[in-house]
Amino acid sequence: MPLQTKILFTSDIHGSETAFRKSLNAAKMYDVNYLVYGGDMFSKDFIFVMREGGDYYVDGKKVNLEALQENYMITGRMPIIMSKEELDFTLGNREALRKVVLERLEAQVDRWVKIQREKMENSNFFVVWNLGNDDPLELDSLLNSYGIETCQGKVIELGDLKMICEGFVNPTPFQTYREVPDSTLYIRLERLIEKVNPKETVLNVHVPPFNTKLDLAVNERKERSHVGSRSVHDLIQKYQPLVGLHGHIHESPGVDKIGETKIANPGSEYQSGIFRGVLVVIERQLEKGLLRSFKVKAISLIHG
Repeated sequence: MPLQTKILFTSDIHGSETAFRKSLNAAKMYDVNYLVYGGDMFSKDFIFVMREGGDYYVDGKKVNLEALQENYMITGRMPIIMSKEELDFTLGNREALRKVVLERLEAQVDRWVKIQREKMENSNFFVVWNLGNDDPLELDSLLNSYGIETCQGKVIELGDLKMICEGFVNPTPFQTYREVPDSTLYIRLERLIEKVNPKETVLNVHVPPFNTKLDLAVNERKERSHVGSRSVHDLIQKYQPLVGLHGHIHESPGVDKIGETKIANPGSEYQSGIFRGVLVVIERQLEKGLLRSFKVKAISLIHG
């Protein structure tokens, strides 16, 4: 067993293929053991493009389709191209809209799985996938069909370490796919953490703990306020896991502590194609050649 385990954590890529590719490159560059995705991986913003003959229009204005596609690779804003009749029907029918969005996201998943497999050739790191509140529920089973088992609501093994994964969040104003009351979140997470030794456990929980450096969101009046989960804070305070890795609040990157537990949020600049991550080095403390404990030797924010 090596003396160190290196984890690269990233979150909130929201369909930016540029940021996704950078995450895989960074995992190679930093020679990590695990690349961990914390959720909100796929596109949430869509541009509806009307096709008329050989021309394309958005909100009545002629657009360059090639430029839209190039922008999509960077920003994750996905063009959905339709005839006027198809567009009118889809935008006027909630179920049709949901179906179209899922079809496009399925194509994105297919493309990204191929990219991951190509990038991981001759590599030694393992990829852990979790999804977040902006990722439709159907995407878990879709990823599973490609042989990528998402870790939502599970305890998984990272060698002799454990990781708890949770992509659901406390309620937001946006009524997203994965939201539960904060009290429910507490129950779900406590059921998992009671199965493990917290001192050997990494939390991969999408929502950050309340009242920390990781959960300061900016509202429409440009005011910053804490919007994280009180339950996640209370659980970390009570059980003191090895480290907490979080996302969700793009504008609040940072490293903090609750008791002795270090916690981090890489933040997100996906709309600019920027990769943001947290690099964690976990060291094994030995005594007479036997494992005594784990220690977070280093935790740092990286971007590029």
